[in-house]
Amino acid sequence: MRNAFSMIELVFVIVIIGIIAAIAIPRLSASRSDAQYIAIKNDLQTIINSVQTKSLTEDIDPATINGDFIMDTAQLSPTRWIPTTNGVRLAKDGTIDTANNCVLVEYSANTLQVSIDPSITSPLCQKLAKSYPKQISISLDNASIKL
Repeated sequence: MRNAFSMIELVFVIVIIGIIAAIAIPRLSASRSDAQYIAIKNDLQTIINSVQTKSLTEDIDPATINGDFIMDTAQLSPTRWIPTTNGVRLAKDGTIDTANNCVLVEYSANTLQVSIDPSITSPLCQKLAKSYPKQISISLDNASIKL
Protein backbone atom coordinates (compact mmCIF):
# COMPACT_ATOMS: atom_id res chain seq x y z
CA MET A 1 0.00 0.00 0.00
CA ARG A 2 1.32 3.50 -1.06
CA ASN A 3 1.07 6.62 1.09
CA ALA A 4 2.78 9.11 -1.23
CA PHE A 5 2.37 10.69 -4.68
CA SER A 6 4.41 9.38 -7.55
CA MET A 7 6.81 11.61 -9.45
CA ILE A 8 4.53 11.62 -12.51
CA GLU A 9 1.55 12.82 -10.46
CA LEU A 10 3.62 15.70 -9.07
CA VAL A 11 4.86 16.66 -12.56
CA PHE A 12 1.28 16.72 -13.87
CA VAL A 13 0.17 18.98 -11.02
CA ILE A 14 3.07 21.37 -11.66
CA VAL A 15 2.32 21.47 -15.41
CA ILE A 16 -1.37 22.21 -14.74
CA ILE A 17 -0.46 25.01 -12.31
CA GLY A 18 1.93 26.43 -14.93
CA ILE A 19 -0.77 26.43 -17.60
CA ILE A 20 -3.23 28.16 -15.29
CA ALA A 21 -0.61 30.79 -14.39
CA ALA A 22 0.24 31.36 -18.07
CA ILE A 23 -3.41 32.08 -18.80
CA ALA A 24 -4.26 34.09 -15.67
CA ILE A 25 -1.29 36.49 -15.38
CA PRO A 26 -1.76 38.26 -18.76
CA ARG A 27 -5.48 38.59 -18.09
CA LEU A 28 -4.83 40.21 -14.72
CA SER A 29 -2.40 42.75 -16.18
CA ALA A 30 -4.85 43.54 -19.01
CA SER A 31 -7.59 44.10 -16.46
CA ARG A 32 -5.41 46.61 -14.60
CA SER A 33 -4.61 48.64 -17.72
CA ASP A 34 -8.27 48.53 -18.79
CA ALA A 35 -9.32 49.82 -15.38
CA GLN A 36 -6.78 52.65 -15.61
CA TYR A 37 -8.00 53.52 -19.12
CA ILE A 38 -11.63 53.64 -17.99
CA ALA A 39 -10.76 55.72 -14.91
CA ILE A 40 -8.91 58.30 -17.01
CA LYS A 41 -11.72 58.46 -19.59
CA ASN A 42 -14.17 59.07 -16.73
CA ASP A 43 -11.88 61.74 -15.26
CA LEU A 44 -11.69 63.53 -18.62
CA GLN A 45 -15.47 63.53 -18.92
CA THR A 46 -15.75 64.81 -15.33
CA ILE A 47 -13.24 67.59 -16.03
CA ILE A 48 -15.15 68.74 -19.11
CA ASN A 49 -18.55 68.65 -17.43
CA SER A 50 -17.65 70.12 -14.05
CA VAL A 51 -15.37 72.92 -15.27
CA GLN A 52 -17.84 73.93 -17.97
CA THR A 53 -20.77 73.88 -15.55
CA LYS A 54 -18.99 75.79 -12.80
CA SER A 55 -17.46 78.42 -15.06
CA LEU A 56 -20.75 79.14 -16.82
CA THR A 57 -23.13 79.00 -13.86
CA GLU A 58 -20.94 80.92 -11.44
CA ASP A 59 -19.49 83.35 -13.99
CA ILE A 60 -15.91 82.50 -13.01
CA ASP A 61 -13.19 85.00 -13.88
CA PRO A 62 -11.08 83.35 -16.63
CA ALA A 63 -7.89 84.50 -14.91
CA THR A 64 -8.65 82.17 -11.98
CA ILE A 65 -8.91 79.01 -14.09
CA ASN A 66 -5.69 77.08 -13.64
CA GLY A 67 -4.57 73.57 -12.71
CA ASP A 68 -5.62 73.91 -9.08
CA PHE A 69 -9.07 75.18 -10.13
CA ILE A 70 -9.52 72.18 -12.44
CA MET A 71 -8.31 69.76 -9.73
CA ASP A 72 -10.72 71.21 -7.15
CA THR A 73 -13.71 71.59 -9.46
CA ALA A 74 -13.47 68.09 -10.95
CA GLN A 75 -12.36 66.60 -7.60
CA LEU A 76 -9.49 64.77 -9.30
CA SER A 77 -7.31 62.32 -7.42
CA PRO A 78 -3.86 63.77 -6.68
CA THR A 79 -2.45 60.27 -7.14
CA ARG A 80 -3.58 60.23 -10.78
CA TRP A 81 -3.41 63.95 -11.75
CA ILE A 82 -1.08 66.86 -11.07
CA PRO A 83 -1.90 70.55 -11.56
CA THR A 84 0.20 72.65 -13.92
CA THR A 85 0.18 76.40 -14.54
CA ASN A 86 -2.88 76.34 -16.77
CA GLY A 87 -4.15 72.74 -16.64
CA VAL A 88 -3.61 69.20 -15.41
CA ARG A 89 -1.54 66.20 -16.53
CA LEU A 90 -1.40 62.54 -15.60
CA ALA A 91 0.67 61.90 -12.49
CA LYS A 92 2.42 59.01 -10.80
CA ASP A 93 3.90 59.31 -7.31
CA GLY A 94 3.28 63.07 -7.21
CA THR A 95 5.12 63.90 -10.43
CA ILE A 96 4.18 63.89 -14.11
CA ASP A 97 3.85 60.30 -15.36
CA THR A 98 6.65 60.16 -17.93
CA ALA A 99 5.55 56.79 -19.33
CA ASN A 100 2.00 58.06 -19.98
CA ASN A 101 2.65 61.75 -20.55
CA CYS A 102 0.12 61.95 -23.38
CA VAL A 103 -2.92 63.55 -21.72
CA LEU A 104 -3.03 67.33 -21.61
CA VAL A 105 -5.95 69.30 -20.22
CA GLU A 106 -5.37 73.03 -20.25
CA TYR A 107 -7.23 76.32 -20.26
CA SER A 108 -6.32 79.17 -22.59
CA ALA A 109 -8.22 81.99 -24.29
CA ASN A 110 -11.60 81.12 -22.71
CA THR A 111 -11.29 77.55 -24.00
CA LEU A 112 -10.79 74.27 -22.14
CA GLN A 113 -8.72 71.98 -24.34
CA VAL A 114 -8.32 68.23 -23.95
CA SER A 115 -5.74 66.57 -26.16
CA ILE A 116 -4.07 63.18 -26.37
CA ASP A 117 -0.62 62.91 -27.91
CA PRO A 118 -0.74 59.84 -30.23
CA SER A 119 3.06 59.72 -30.54
CA ILE A 120 3.42 58.27 -27.01
CA THR A 121 3.55 54.50 -27.48
CA SER A 122 2.39 53.25 -24.09
CA PRO A 123 -0.68 50.98 -24.28
CA LEU A 124 -2.72 53.43 -22.20
CA CYS A 125 -1.90 56.36 -24.48
CA GLN A 126 -2.65 54.35 -27.60
CA LYS A 127 -6.09 53.40 -26.23
CA LEU A 128 -6.81 57.00 -25.28
CA ALA A 129 -5.63 58.25 -28.70
CA LYS A 130 -8.16 55.93 -30.37
CA SER A 131 -10.95 57.27 -28.14
CA TYR A 132 -9.91 60.92 -28.59
CA PRO A 133 -8.41 61.21 -32.10
CA LYS A 134 -8.92 64.97 -32.23
CA GLN A 135 -8.43 67.72 -29.68
CA ILE A 136 -11.57 68.65 -27.76
CA SER A 137 -12.13 72.39 -27.33
CA ILE A 138 -14.88 73.64 -25.02
CA SER A 139 -15.66 77.35 -25.00
CA LEU A 140 -16.12 78.75 -21.50
CA ASP A 141 -17.12 82.21 -22.72
CA ASN A 142 -20.49 83.31 -21.30
CA ALA A 143 -20.97 85.73 -24.20
CA SER A 144 -21.04 82.86 -26.71
CA ILE A 145 -24.05 81.20 -25.03
CA LYS A 146 -27.42 82.23 -26.35
CA LEU A 147 -30.48 81.80 -24.22
